[in-house]
This record gives sequence, structure tokens and C-alpha cells, in this order.
Amino acid sequence: MLYNIQFLRFVAAMLVVLYHSAARLPANDSIFRSLFSVGEAVGFAGVDIFFVISGFIMAYTTSDHSGGGSFSLDFAKRRLARIFSGYWPFFILAVVIFSYFRAEHFATSNLFKSFFLLPQSLNLVLLEVTWTLTYELYFYLLFSLLILLFKPQNRYRITLLAFICLLSLNLYQHFIAQSFSAEHIYLQPFWIQFLSSPFLLEFFAGVLAAWWLGKKPVGLALIWVLTGSILFLIGGLINEALYSGLIAQGFHVLPRVFIYGVPAVMILVGLVRMEKSGVGAGRRAAKAQGGEVSAAARFSSITGGASYAIYLSHILILTLAWNLGFNQLVAGWSGSMIIAAYVLLMLCILGFSVLHYSFIEKPLHKLFKRLLGL
Repeated sequence: MLYNIQFLRFVAAMLVVLYHSAARLPANDSIFRSLFSVGEAVGFAGVDIFFVISGFIMAYTTSDHSGGGSFSLDFAKRRLARIFSGYWPFFILAVVIFSYFRAEHFATSNLFKSFFLLPQSLNLVLLEVTWTLTYELYFYLLFSLLILLFKPQNRYRITLLAFICLLSLNLYQHFIAQSFSAEHIYLQPFWIQFLSSPFLLEFFAGVLAAWWLGKKPVGLALIWVLTGSILFLIGGLINEALYSGLIAQGFHVLPRVFIYGVPAVMILVGLVRMEKSGVGAGRRAAKAQGGEVSAAARFSSITGGASYAIYLSHILILTLAWNLGFNQLVAGWSGSMIIAAYVLLMLCILGFSVLHYSFIEKPLHKLFKRLLGL
């Protein structure tokens, strides 16, 4: 386990929570409001970090395997077990909560496709944040084929070629064909947009980062993390200045991938190298303390493990809070107290997610793996 990457997963999940919390935060003049302002500008890009991590983990955990039919099938089954064991409980909760509190959205959602995470337009997805899981499944399929068809030494070349081809296609679509413009984006077939999405570049970048780190696991580390973090925050300024805070919309997906995907790769590379050097919550640091896992490593392990539950649960919890009068309750409070209330709400989301991960998600995952013969 790479504890630093687990911590990065936790940070990515909480960024998304911060983003959706900031969207409904009552206006106030608290000096602490800047925390949520940053969340509005960059929080959604926690998704971009997730995509990079996903590509990295798949390549990192399979780099020593020759592949072949049985391994490729087992890889696909492991990923399906991970995705659906964590998702289906929240799908059921979404059905219950949205059928009452978001009845109009529930009525127009495609429950069958939402249940199986099949590709569809965002307005038809029951739990909207799960659009990312559909991309995850698509990339799992592509990576399973990569494992099946190519030996480890050739996977890097094929991935690099696919990255270059996809990048070239998206540069053409964005700058020449103007496919992502307001005039053209809705004229493009959904399947074309999905299959060649710029978001796939972040998955591919994570895979390429894993293979590069396999060759050069040590070297500059902290500078990668600091530079990537600064660029990530600068992305928020660019979002506000050039895109009026709306870069998360589909019209600007390629610039979004450049602005947030590149820093995400840099942060990941730096954190992995730090861990290999025994810095941070990493395993070597734990060994240096006499073989006991450090508190930082334990925190990273549990919160990183719960990041999936954080990501899936937060919309449901926020929906309940808002519809049960949370904003009305805090409306008369001072600005600082409102911020404190929202921070407490986010901590409740974290606490619920850790409990769900420990007592529901992990046992369900083990059950799914047994049912799939893993």
C-alpha cells in the first residue's frame, strides 16, 4: 500500500465535498469564507486527481504480471467487485432520498443505466457524481484488453501511442473542429464524446507515470508536490479569470484536463517518490519506527479507503441537510459560525464514510470477490 497515495485520495474526495458544500453556502463576510471560495474554484478537480490515481494504481499493481487471459479476466472482476460493492448501497440510498426530496430529478433518471453505470447523459444519471464511475469502467475495459493483448514491456509503448493519438484528436476537436463549443457540443453524438473524452488522457497519464516511476522511483520529490500544488491553485485563478468559474462545464473539458490534470500528475509523482524515500506516511517511515505503522499511515489508510464512500455519500447527506432545514437553521448566525457549521457538516460526512467503509463496504467487497471466484 502506498500511504501517500491513500492520503491523496482522501484529499481529492474532500475537495469534491468542499466544492458541493460551497455551492449552497449562505453568503457571508467571514474571513474563513476564502476556504470555500477555493473550494468553488478548484474543488471539482478532485475528480481529475482521482482519474490520474486510478490510471496509476492499475499500472502500478499489474506491472509485474505478464498478463494473459486468466489474469486479465481476474483483473476485470476485481475492479467490478470494487466499483459495484461500494456503489450499490448508495444507489439504494439515492433511490430512497431522491424519490422524496428530488422527485422531479428522480422521475427523469434512467434507473437501469444508473444501476449498472452504463454511459448516458448527465441529466439522466440518478446520483450525478457517478458519471466518473462510468469512465472508470470504460478505462478498466481498455486496461483489461491491454493486459490481455500485450506483454508488460509493450504496454508502455501502446499506452504512450494511445495517449498521443487521443491528445491529437482532442486538440483537433477543441481548436479546429470546435466540437466542444456551445454551438457544436450538443450536435456531437454522445457515444463519440464519451469514447474519445479528454478525461481519458488523465487515466493514460497516470499509467505512464506509474511506468516512469518504475524506472526512476527516487529523485526530486518535494519540488514536484509543491509545484503541482501551486499550479493546481493557479488553476483556480485561471478558472475564475478566463472561464467565470465555469471550467467544470463540458464546453471547457480539454482546458480543464490541462489545467488540473498536469498538476495532479506532478503531485502524484512527488508523493510516490517521497514515500519511496521514507517521507510522509509511507511504509519505510513506519519501518523506521520499529515496524509499527505510524499514526499518519493509519489515518491515510482509513481515510483513503473511505474516499469512495466520501465521494458517493456526500451528495446524499448534503441533500438531506439542505432539505431538512440546515441553511435555515444557520441563517441568523454570524459568518464565522456558518463556516464552522459547514465544516462540522463536512466532518460528519467524513465520519459517516469511515464507518460505512469499515462496517459495510469492506465486508461487501469481500462478499463480491467470493461470488466472483476471487
